[in-house]
Parts: sequence; C-alpha cells; structure tokens
Amino acid sequence: MKAIAGIFLGIHILAVAAMVLLLLKQAGKAVKVLPKGFIHAGLTAGVAGVIMVGIHQAQHHQNPQVYPPYNSVTLALKFVVLLVLLALAFKYTKAQSISRATWVLLFGLTVLNIGLAGSLK
Repeated sequence: MKAIAGIFLGIHILAVAAMVLLLLKQAGKAVKVLPKGFIHAGLTAGVAGVIMVGIHQAQHHQNPQVYPPYNSVTLALKFVVLLVLLALAFKYTKAQSISRATWVLLFGLTVLNIGLAGSLK
C-alpha cells in the first residue's frame, strides 16, 4: 500500500509542477493565454490527491499510531482551491487571451495549494 501511495504522490507532484511550469511559461509574454494542458494537469492532480487521501485513510484505520489523520479543514481548502482553479480554467479555455490579473490569480491559487500541502504533515 505504501508503494502505491508513493506512486500517486509522484503523479500528484508532477501534475502540480506542470501547472506551475505551464503558467510560468506565460510570465514574460505580453498576451497571455491559458496554457494547453493546465486543465488536464489540474484534474490529474485532483484525482491523484483524492486517491492518496483514500489510501492514507485506509492506512490510518489499520495503524492509527503510524498514520495520524489528516486535517480535514486543510484538505477541504485544497479541494476548494482546486475547484476554483479548474472553474477559471474552464471559463477561459476558449478565450483568445487572459488578463494579467487572471494569470496572477491562477498562479497565486496554485502556489496557495502548494503551501496548504506543506501544512498537512
């Protein structure tokens, strides 16, 4: 079970890194567009995250001393931030360009989600 959790953690980290890198690729451009693959990376990160939480809950049920429960509020915040990111991405998926404010919001929410992940353990 630990190996499977590690695999999904790797997938989750790669997906979040892809979201950050796709946004950073647009940083220097005057006309910013929503990067292709941003939605897919966000969905992949979300699915991998849900699977990791499920695995952790099963491990906690078997051995609560080794696997303490996650903070449910932090997990809920991470999920809400991801939903907002995906909603914005779906809204601007066909747009010719996105404003700098929208780009900063997308980047800021992605970084916020990374920060929330650091507070889980």
